Amino acid sequence: MRLAVGARRLRIGTLAGLLATILLVAVAGLATLLGIGGLHLGTTGSGAPDAEAAGALVSGIPFALGLWRLLAMLRRIERGEVFEQATIADLRGFALWVLVSSIASIVAPPLLEFLLGLVRGGDSLTVTLSFESGDFFALLVSALLFFIARLFGEAQRIADDNRQIV
Repeated sequence: MRLAVGARRLRIGTLAGLLATILLVAVAGLATLLGIGGLHLGTTGSGAPDAEAAGALVSGIPFALGLWRLLAMLRRIERGEVFEQATIADLRGFALWVLVSSIASIVAPPLLEFLLGLVRGGDSLTVTLSFESGDFFALLVSALLFFIARLFGEAQRIADDNRQIV
């Protein structure tokens, strides 16, 4: 019972986070597409799209998909399906989308900066690839989620073995 209550609370918080992520991605996307430089969202001073903001969009979409999978997992846990195959698959899906989002947040800004530099032309092109502690933490959390999913899978296998013995 307590597990179901905790899962419900987490699901409500995750839903709020998903809605906030969708809203931020939509606002940043519109600002990038419309070239609203005064908002400092998605454009450089010249009105051209900002690679950093576009990279945030590219990483925000998979993160929202990951939150969707987390919602599905928490819904299953609320119903008592803790070590079921579908719950474990949702946890793996969440971990995968967190990993994709993390990699996109590292790779997308310099890649978009490079592509925008090619489109604009010019004599020289400078691209910066940065790997900050937040990026490392996100990759670490993703690896931890995959490990937890593996533990859940092993627990599910042991539970199935025990059911067959009795």
